[in-house]
Amino acid sequence: MKMKPPEVIAAAALGVGTSAILSVEQIKHGLTNDSWRVRTERDAVIVRASNRSEETLRIDRMSEARVLAAVAAAGIGPEVLVCDPARHVLVTRDLGRTWSADDARVAGNIERIARLLRRLHALPAPTGVRTVDLVETMRGYLKSLDERGRQTAATAQRTRERGEHAALALRQHAVACLCHNDVHHLNVVDGDTLRLIDWEYSGIGEPMFDLASICVYHQYDRAERERLLDAYGAGVGATAIHRLELACWLFDYIRELWGEVRCQKV
Repeated sequence: MKMKPPEVIAAAALGVGTSAILSVEQIKHGLTNDSWRVRTERDAVIVRASNRSEETLRIDRMSEARVLAAVAAAGIGPEVLVCDPARHVLVTRDLGRTWSADDARVAGNIERIARLLRRLHALPAPTGVRTVDLVETMRGYLKSLDERGRQTAATAQRTRERGEHAALALRQHAVACLCHNDVHHLNVVDGDTLRLIDWEYSGIGEPMFDLASICVYHQYDRAERERLLDAYGAGVGATAIHRLELACWLFDYIRELWGEVRCQKV
């Protein structure tokens, strides 16, 4: 079924006619989603339409919908106006300015994002949210690449074995909780308070993986990683630092596999 124009979707979500729409701006055109910022005189919303096979990229829209409801209620995610996984449509309130890459390196902001992640990880797990098993995620991406005959440095046997070891090591002493799993500056909105957007890879998983994501995306050095850990409440002891380093390597590896899979025709 062909998707309705974003201004029609936004108008219906806001309960206004399309004549009230002042502007429609495409803000993302990617392999997984198309997104638009739609404005009226009083409101601004984000309309997102999925445009790619979700199973291959390990995206579960029903699970995402349940996460969105939980994080919106907790003041950690955006207000949801429409969430229709069957039609692959999501409409959320536009929260405003996202961080820049430089914002993510400011010492005070490192502490703020750590505290936000601590709040997220303390939330009760919503019913029906998927479990993000890092071992299975890695194996799933590798299977997709193997089926297409894709051979890269990331699919080499030695690298696979290192990935398996890292993922299994993180399982030890793990405390599963609700995680975002893709924390970078464009997914952090800074208004009256910090909030996270783009929850499509969220699920019940390893909290250190969330911390690792922002470390890897923004190339945090040792001092910045320790600041993040300390503000999060994990301390800067050898065990916490080792787990974060392990998670950072694994996040970078899984991100590389994801990038390879994303580029394949499905």
